[in-house]
Amino acid sequence: MPRTRSLRLAAALATVVLALTARAQTTIEELPAYSQPLPGETVLSFHASMAKHGISITHGGTVGLGTFPPGIPPLSEPAIKNGLIADLKFADADGNVIGFGSELEVFPEGQSPAVDEDVRWQTGWAVVIPGRGMIFLDQIEHSGGLGPQVIQKTKETGTDWVGDWWITTTVGPLENGRGRIIGGTGEFVAIRGEFVEIDHLTRFTVDGRMEIDVELRLFVK
Repeated sequence: MPRTRSLRLAAALATVVLALTARAQTTIEELPAYSQPLPGETVLSFHASMAKHGISITHGGTVGLGTFPPGIPPLSEPAIKNGLIADLKFADADGNVIGFGSELEVFPEGQSPAVDEDVRWQTGWAVVIPGRGMIFLDQIEHSGGLGPQVIQKTKETGTDWVGDWWITTTVGPLENGRGRIIGGTGEFVAIRGEFVEIDHLTRFTVDGRMEIDVELRLFVK
């Protein structure tokens, strides 16, 4: 094959690879269709900015994230080393804090969202709205390329990653890609429906801190 043609082919292949790699980072317009409500569904959303509303985070050390506050015990025991616990406050769409909650994650043995291309794991949410009740959620999440595209690049360059990455982390367990509203208490005792988690990542620091906004978007039946 002539050298010029080989160079053109290599350039074309490189362009394709870059384009496919870039798909790990999406805009808000590119979120999957199931992130939007269907006719007859009522949307109930809870918002959290980790910078403003984060209370604590700890894990077993395989997820590539920092922990806080300083001195928080790690999940170091063998039976729980693949877990993660995050506690945070929740706000309404206007930024008013209305509640708090916990995210509980368990990652598959031998896989790390800090390294692998697209890891899937089980997540449970407990949302507490004082004076109204609690809501319990269940989902399968995916990393969507966070490891190689963000965490590893940050480690390689030694500088913070800065960008505009939107992702619907929810990919199940329902066949339509959404998570399940398990149930609730108080005002929410009869709640039924589905939900998605939408994350907006704008910075990942060299010490593993994420500047991320989270929306739990519930589709109430």
